[in-house]
Amino acid sequence: MKKWSVVILAVALLMPIVAAAQHSSKAAESRPSGSQTLSVARKAVSIEGQISLDGKKLVSEENDVWSVINPDALAAHKGQQVLVKCQVFPDKNEIHVFSVKPALLEVKPASNKADSAFKR
Repeated sequence: MKKWSVVILAVALLMPIVAAAQHSSKAAESRPSGSQTLSVARKAVSIEGQISLDGKKLVSEENDVWSVINPDALAAHKGQQVLVKCQVFPDKNEIHVFSVKPALLEVKPASNKADSAFKR
């Protein structure tokens, strides 16, 4: 009987220590380290939007305004709707442009009630 009470007392004393150790390791995993933050910022993303007339800003479709680090890459597309592949720096609202493509405009079919397809 005395053995069992010592074992139960030891388990009861060790349980909070084990629980605290698990909690602190999970908190460390959820905190981003410096290398993880850099890898997220270095991913290339595509943003569709309109380039300002001076070529130094890009206004996305979500109305986010991005300052362009290398505006010479956008010089030929001033004022146009484009698709930009870039590296995003969200803390400074800046982008570094890698490539620029003119955005494809959607063509919506128009129907005319006077067309022969509607006459029967």
